[in-house]
Amino acid sequence: MAVIFHKLHSSGNDFLVLAEEENPSLQLKENKDFIGKICHRNFGIGADGIFFVYSNGTVKHFDPDGSESFCVNGSLCLAFLKKRISYIPSEFSLNGVKVKIANSDYPEISFFPKVNSCERKTVDGVNGLFVDIGNPHFFVEGIEPEKELATVLRNSKSFEKGANISFFEVLEDKVIKIATFERGVEDFTLACGSACAAFCVGFNMKEAKFIPLSGIPLNVKFSDNTLYVKGEVQYVAKGNCFI
Repeated sequence: MAVIFHKLHSSGNDFLVLAEEENPSLQLKENKDFIGKICHRNFGIGADGIFFVYSNGTVKHFDPDGSESFCVNGSLCLAFLKKRISYIPSEFSLNGVKVKIANSDYPEISFFPKVNSCERKTVDGVNGLFVDIGNPHFFVEGIEPEKELATVLRNSKSFEKGANISFFEVLEDKVIKIATFERGVEDFTLACGSACAAFCVGFNMKEAKFIPLSGIPLNVKFSDNTLYVKGEVQYVAKGNCFI
């Protein structure tokens, strides 16, 4: 049976959105086998993650490996869809993090970060800052992004559940160049909004402009213990998938 999907990207970080309103048997697709196949870039549609939106307001995000996670760029994609599709909820909980879509012409979300951890660490000889606000992130400054090193750090036993690894450089005041190797994707993605948000929390920055690998900026503000994220979203396609 065909599955109706929407594909969007936020700063190059791409996602599939499946809705129960369009797919009555959606829950049957919530398994690692289907998720892995549809997210595969050769044998499926291809995506950095997939959203399941249920009629009761429940929203779930999964990485291509089938693990459930919080996701900022994907939430921006839902904010974009909300303007066009009524069944996208204005507020939802995503892997334990409450997300609110702003009533704005430009894709924007806000959420209250639960800071599970924020500490300086040395991991396999590399110094950095570990921040967990729903997703675990390890920030490294002054080292060129390398997949081999990122893979070693991502799988280090220093992290209980692994971590997303971000290499960053401060270009100028409040402008950060960042490249993130994401667990679950197991590669660098063109952008990672949760890394940008976690960076502001960990380094106590009230606002910053992030330049990810795509070159398409993400803007983050941190005020009154609330994170506000704005970013560009492109609606790529709507179609039927026969996996």
